[in-house]
Amino acid sequence: MLKITALKCLARLLLIFFEQTRFVQGSCFAVTNRYWETKMSKTNSIVDLIEAGIRAENLRQKAIANNIANLETPGYRRIDVKFEELFMKALDSTETIDLSEIEPQLHQPKQTPVKSNGNDVNFETEVGEMVKNTLRHKAYIRLLSKKFKQMELAMEVK
Repeated sequence: MLKITALKCLARLLLIFFEQTRFVQGSCFAVTNRYWETKMSKTNSIVDLIEAGIRAENLRQKAIANNIANLETPGYRRIDVKFEELFMKALDSTETIDLSEIEPQLHQPKQTPVKSNGNDVNFETEVGEMVKNTLRHKAYIRLLSKKFKQMELAMEVK
């Protein structure tokens, strides 16, 4: 199951994305709402936030691959990516959002049991994380694709 913070992050991003624009009989009309003005006026665009999510998932995929590659390395501790907490903190802040503040960061959780060789990587856990990461990555890509389709519709590009 996805972490609660990841779900909240994705849900909030979806909410922002779908509240931004409404479709009426094939035409695209922008909706101005209080949430959009207070949160998204702080950033360049929703595309920047989606791209930040994609960068985080790309880094997380590399971290998972690194963990699996070091499955039997004595003393190796698994690494993970801290992004969702930073993303939620940036969205909830009253200050302007600087996308450099929500760059994904590598960290060692050190919350998993350590084996006799000092390694804490569990293959099943890593595969599960890879599946979750793939789903989040696909969601971000679909959001980005939807945003570009809306732009094309607004410009009437066929």
